Amino acid sequence: MTSHSPFFVSDLKPEELRVLYRDEHGYTQARRVADMARALAMYEAGGNLGHLWMEGYFDVGHPLVRAGGPVAPHAPLR
Repeated sequence: MTSHSPFFVSDLKPEELRVLYRDEHGYTQARRVADMARALAMYEAGGNLGHLWMEGYFDVGHPLVRAGGPVAPHAPLR
């Protein structure tokens, strides 16, 4: 199933959710949220996946812009 709804993804676990995006060559790629260190750390601290997606914690596929490539890494969590 695919969805653009942060409300839907809020009920999933990081290992169940994959984010699709286009790489720099225009090919569709997929990444598991469980493989995104920042998003996983925030989820384990009690974060909601829908909120984390909307707040830009996923490494790819931001829902509010028509872009989806990988983003520059953020500062490490402390």
